[in-house]
Amino acid sequence: MKKLLTITSNSPNLRRSESLKIFFIFICIITVVVILAKWDLPSMFVWESVQNSSSPVQSTASLEHLQAQYCMGDTLDVRVDMRDHSGRPKTHGGDFILARIHSPKLQASAAGAVTDLRNGSYRVRFTLLWPGEVQVSVLLMHSSEAVQALWRSRQLNYKKITHKGTFVKGSKTETSECGFQLNASKSLCEYKDERDGESYACYTPPTLPCHSIDTMSSFNTPGSALTKEEASLLTGNHIGVKIKNKFGNVDVKNCCVIPNSRGRDCIQRINPSIPNGYFWRNQWSSLYYQTGSFYTLKSINSCLKGKTLYLMGDSTVRQWIEYLITIQKEFHSDLNSVKGISSIKFVNPKGEYSIQWKVDNYPWITTHKSKLSESSYISRDLDTIGAEGEDTVVVIGVGQHFRAYPLELFVRRLLSLRGAIQRLQARSPGTRIFIKLENTRELSSEPERFSDWHGHLQNLVQRKVFGDLEVGFVDAWEMTVAANTFVVHPNPTFIASEVAEFLSRLCPTPQDTSARSVSCNKFS
Repeated sequence: MKKLLTITSNSPNLRRSESLKIFFIFICIITVVVILAKWDLPSMFVWESVQNSSSPVQSTASLEHLQAQYCMGDTLDVRVDMRDHSGRPKTHGGDFILARIHSPKLQASAAGAVTDLRNGSYRVRFTLLWPGEVQVSVLLMHSSEAVQALWRSRQLNYKKITHKGTFVKGSKTETSECGFQLNASKSLCEYKDERDGESYACYTPPTLPCHSIDTMSSFNTPGSALTKEEASLLTGNHIGVKIKNKFGNVDVKNCCVIPNSRGRDCIQRINPSIPNGYFWRNQWSSLYYQTGSFYTLKSINSCLKGKTLYLMGDSTVRQWIEYLITIQKEFHSDLNSVKGISSIKFVNPKGEYSIQWKVDNYPWITTHKSKLSESSYISRDLDTIGAEGEDTVVVIGVGQHFRAYPLELFVRRLLSLRGAIQRLQARSPGTRIFIKLENTRELSSEPERFSDWHGHLQNLVQRKVFGDLEVGFVDAWEMTVAANTFVVHPNPTFIASEVAEFLSRLCPTPQDTSARSVSCNKFS
């Protein structure tokens, strides 16, 4: 185990005293965050049966402010009116809705911004970013009743995942249950980071000492905290269902109305509130920076030249280094890389830059045995980075492994990261730090544990916790919604877009900063 991790086997009374103190700290933390994000938490209401829940079949989407002609850069407003399964209008909000516009033949798509009007209706705002026939797709991911059930279930306990620790000493091996809230009346091995308040425990193995813990694995705990009717709202035919449109496709014209100062091009001014970018020919185009060049190896190497890039977090961040290694292999045979389960290191063949990925510490939700001796908290890893300046870049991506636990656990991890980021920026102001937000995942994932509503909520909390720091956000959520990619590990083509978005912010060639803009000539 890492030397910064204190291993104890304390008496039950002392543990209870410490747990009580930590509990009140967590209550204060979670209260602040919930107040900040309360407008997106489910409202409390009573419903009697599935018939009372929001129905995508009975609900409708209609155009607001209908125009005779739509041009690139125009705003398209769609009103969604929710009804229950009996066709009665809903009178409260809280439904989880995702929306996008797309043109399949052009491989073009963009996400929409959903506003809950709190009366059973929603407004979805899109910006029309390319010419041609545009389809509108509004998905009811979860009814408000399902969201309420998910929130109640999430806050109940830490028991949705069972963790198994393997203890090894010589040729002897023993296993024991591990977790965040175990029975304090039993003998426990506790593993604590005293400074950051991070901790977990295992029931003491029969004969082996606490420090002999070697690996950790997990499985979904059988059972559910949901009622039968609540569980029925989280089955496949109730998740991610398209709400019917009361209108056809929208014909967008390449009609530029605002010439630029040089008179040679036509620039369409874009509403600055939404979105951050869009897909065109299956590649992401930022409305802030020029991402186009960062799909080539030459531009990627040029941006990263002389830099040390630290990727820290879950396997969705690991995909970045795997992608960067793969494209190098396409052109070089002398690749210098070392790959492990918990970390990957890669040095550019010409020695111009280095990249390393390292997994965050427990919890891990995986059947594979994760080596505890190879793991450490990201906050501690950040503390090892010296005053290296602007040639040091950090990307942090966490969240997927926290969806099955009460929100307070994720908040505690984020606050540890926040403190470490502030310390790093104090000693090395030039170091660039980016937060990769969560992406969507499979609709078939067990929704009580892994629903995208949990990811949506965690992204809101990440923006609240890190929003006032000098960090950049890579909005993988918006990108996966735009692409309609419900896969926890998107394909390499999509990862290329995530990396291009990141590099365009790291090595920016800014677009027009007075307003977001798109050149109409791009689509000629």
